[in-house]
Amino acid sequence: MDTTNDIIVGFALYQGCTLVDFAGATQVFSSCDGFKTIWLATEETITTTEGVSVVSNYTFSNAPKVDILFVPGGGPDGVVGTMQNETYLNYIRKIAETTIWNGSVCTGAFILAAAGILKNCLATTYWSQIPTLGLLSDYLQLKIPPSYPRFSIDMERKIFTGGGISSSLDLALEMVLILKGLEAAQTTQLFIQYQPNPPIDAGDPDHAPQYITDKMRKEDEGFSEALTLQIEKIIN
Repeated sequence: MDTTNDIIVGFALYQGCTLVDFAGATQVFSSCDGFKTIWLATEETITTTEGVSVVSNYTFSNAPKVDILFVPGGGPDGVVGTMQNETYLNYIRKIAETTIWNGSVCTGAFILAAAGILKNCLATTYWSQIPTLGLLSDYLQLKIPPSYPRFSIDMERKIFTGGGISSSLDLALEMVLILKGLEAAQTTQLFIQYQPNPPIDAGDPDHAPQYITDKMRKEDEGFSEALTLQIEKIIN
């Protein structure tokens, strides 16, 4: 099969990123003709928030040209540390100059923001960190959609952002639909048998019991505080 004209989706990984954020989207893109997925990182081996070690296809120094930049989210140490990592930030700034789309899922939005890529666009992130992302609204001229969308697509700016973790599948499938059309998206969805029908209905705060939402917001306060401190540095 000729892959010369494949759209290259580059997942820019970092220590402490979240497995499904990039693995889920990788599965979707890899299941559709016309896409090639690669994992990029500053190091060969990356350890995810789940303690799983994965091997990148390329380091930043030898990576090929990327058509779609995809930044995954991660845990507090991984995200905040990467927001301060100039090697990582400079790399994604550089490739974002020639990509056709740039985007993130989950808390990867904060890394795009730190790199200055997330500007003048519609954007979302993990449900508990949407108010934290809102702190950047004026500085970056962000428009944050209401409630807890699975993804947000800014067609004019060619920026995509996703909600948390599992939404990477929805986000990638939407990008397949945009770039390859309905039949390709339907074929991909059928191939991966992606027809979510969870046994419970508590996937975001609009559906989960209030006491569980409150408990998880409390648990995420430390993450919010760490992100807020880094956002203050960016703004100032």
